[in-house]
Amino acid sequence: MMLPSAVPGGGDRLPSLPATEGSAMIAIDWGTTHLRAYRLGAAGEILARRAQPTGIMAVAEGAFAETLAALLAGFEEDDGPVLMSGMVGSRQGWIEVPYRDCPARLADLASGLGRVTFGQDRAAFICPGLACRDGDGIPDVMRGEEVQIFGAMAAGGADVATVCLPGTHSKHARLRDGTIESFTTHMTGEVFALLRSHSILGRTMQEGPPDFAAFDEGLHRAGQAGGLLHHIFGVRTRLLMGELGAPSLADYLSGILIGHEIARAPMAGPVLVVGAPELAARYVRACEQFGLEASAIDADTATTRGLHALAGLMGEAA
Repeated sequence: MMLPSAVPGGGDRLPSLPATEGSAMIAIDWGTTHLRAYRLGAAGEILARRAQPTGIMAVAEGAFAETLAALLAGFEEDDGPVLMSGMVGSRQGWIEVPYRDCPARLADLASGLGRVTFGQDRAAFICPGLACRDGDGIPDVMRGEEVQIFGAMAAGGADVATVCLPGTHSKHARLRDGTIESFTTHMTGEVFALLRSHSILGRTMQEGPPDFAAFDEGLHRAGQAGGLLHHIFGVRTRLLMGELGAPSLADYLSGILIGHEIARAPMAGPVLVVGAPELAARYVRACEQFGLEASAIDADTATTRGLHALAGLMGEAA
């Protein structure tokens, strides 16, 4: 069943697509500030990639189809699908693709795809995000990370694990037997940016090379009594007392915030950290500080593996 153009996916049936065996596909990661395209081979290998700073907030009104067509111009044509994930499926994106509820499997994403067209009436499919509620009934959502989680699941090979996706709004997802059972969001990156740029703490900070000793001190502090709000004020007082230099303050603050995130988030099994290498390394270091087994997976690898697995599932349903 092919879905109508520019409407969310239809029910619990998988969209019928051309089989991807022996052909390539296009994987798109379209977020708030970025647009990345990957041409993948039949085995999921990256054959070519492109990126530009035209996230959804930079796209002129109604110009999503033109933006995608321009990005993909010159990519070799093939019969494989174009699959997109990220904020392109949000209310501010191309179309709003409804969230799927946790617990969720890869097939739940496939059955909730939205369909759009671009270029010469070529179809593209947008992955839905996921939603869940915490133990007190407060909702949580993600868009784009769900694809990376399934990609990390394939790369990590663990039946039970936690996938940590650090960033502006870090996500912790709990996995079991191919299912995303639940997840939580932590505004660690955004709070760090706000404190560094718009607080008295930031006024005393100076640029410098990474200071992992200061970062480790921040991790250690996060495990002590007093609470987050008390701990972050210590960034200022340790400078005043000559215990930390101005170039080390940002790393100390980073350690405190990441430490609080990791120390208080329930984790099971190995932790798979998905992100840019430098940030992922900090989170692996933090996990190890609190006695957790952790390893890093590149974000591009997680995204392309997740979308390639989704395309394979859709091909089987064709």
